[in-house]
Amino acid sequence: MQENQLTLLQLNSEIKNVLKVHTERFYWIVGEISELKVNYSGHCYLELIQKDETSDQILARSRAMIWAQNFRLIKPYFETTTGQLLTEGLRVLVKVSVEFHEVYGLSLNITDIEPKYTVGEMALRKQKIIDRLTEEGVIDMNRELELPMLCRKIAIISSPTAAGYGDFCNQLENNPYDYKFYLKLFPAVMQGEAAEQSVIDALDRIYAREGFFDVVVIIRGGGSQVDLNCFNSYWLAYHITQFPLPVLTGIGHEQDDTVTDRVAHTRLKTPTAVAAYLIDMMAVLENRLDEWTEQLGEMIRDMVVEESLKLNRLSHKLQQVLQDRISRHRNRLNNASFQLHKGSMDRISLSLRSLDRIGSKVLTRSSALPRDRMQDLKWIQNRMKQTVSLRKDGLKQKLQFIEEKLDAYDPARVLERGYSITLKDGMPVKDANVLKPNDIITTLFRKGKAESIIKKEDHERE
Repeated sequence: MQENQLTLLQLNSEIKNVLKVHTERFYWIVGEISELKVNYSGHCYLELIQKDETSDQILARSRAMIWAQNFRLIKPYFETTTGQLLTEGLRVLVKVSVEFHEVYGLSLNITDIEPKYTVGEMALRKQKIIDRLTEEGVIDMNRELELPMLCRKIAIISSPTAAGYGDFCNQLENNPYDYKFYLKLFPAVMQGEAAEQSVIDALDRIYAREGFFDVVVIIRGGGSQVDLNCFNSYWLAYHITQFPLPVLTGIGHEQDDTVTDRVAHTRLKTPTAVAAYLIDMMAVLENRLDEWTEQLGEMIRDMVVEESLKLNRLSHKLQQVLQDRISRHRNRLNNASFQLHKGSMDRISLSLRSLDRIGSKVLTRSSALPRDRMQDLKWIQNRMKQTVSLRKDGLKQKLQFIEEKLDAYDPARVLERGYSITLKDGMPVKDANVLKPNDIITTLFRKGKAESIIKKEDHERE
């Protein structure tokens, strides 16, 4: 038997006495709440831990409790001051006394919590994430994307039962301008531990169809600060910075921005504010289109006036050119007709003189011929005169026919008979196949002219 044996109760009692003598009356300690439960009697039981900042390995762990009479005062004070629930995952600065119970062992009795420490700790954590994204050079990547002027096809990340989602859809579908939007919901959990991965999964589903959508909106209907902790996640923020579409947020809080708000293309306060923003963008685009339409109309009118002046000047020049060409052709025809007539008469006269000389020679030489041969020669001479006379009359008729035909081909005569001449670029149009839509042609009549524009090609091409 060993001497100085103790029962477990004796040992625990001795530990209790040692702790009571050698520990301070209270301590202010920092820890993270890993568990928190409130029982039916109103007592709050917690587990406090300390983690290694680099590896997240748990370095220390201790049970703690807040008696009901203190918990009724501490909880509302903490939540109204910090704007968030007292729950797991928070780093807190608590006032504790060390207690040891023979049955329940060591525990910390929490008598007060300093809310300002938690607020500062959350702000510090959020700032560290922002600093990391800044150092990686990605924090403004989504902001640098160009927001389409026409945001009509919208991918929505929200809880399908959230009031903010219903308000957002109702405002877009019943906008006063009757603009039409295509809305597609990608459901996600919007609070709690599962929210971060759920929103990331929704972004991945949208990415598979990113060529279809114009913009992504992340909306929810407000909530406490603790409900919004999921939007202070590094990985969620990083996914948004890498997303190829602009991301708009309307998470529903008007105080501090979350990290998600900071990296999004545009941060708005509420889902209805996001809807109003999209409607305003459409209205601005419509006003710009009206201005552009008016400016385009003015430009067209100025161009029409300028082109009309050019056409009038060109028409005047064309008329002068046509008149000059018609005069030159008429002079050429008249000259050709004169030359032809003169040449024909010269040839006829030359032929007659040749015949007369031949006849004279024949008569001179025929005086020595017998009488019967003389009669034959006279008959031949008479026949030759008749033939020459007939040929002369035939040539005169042919010449007259040629003159009449030349006169008929005179452009002025053609116009006088009711025909018209069509010109393109100053040249007569002989084949409709050379004409194309929007070509300008000029038609000359006996009196005046007209300009036309080819509307369509309804001629048959060979």
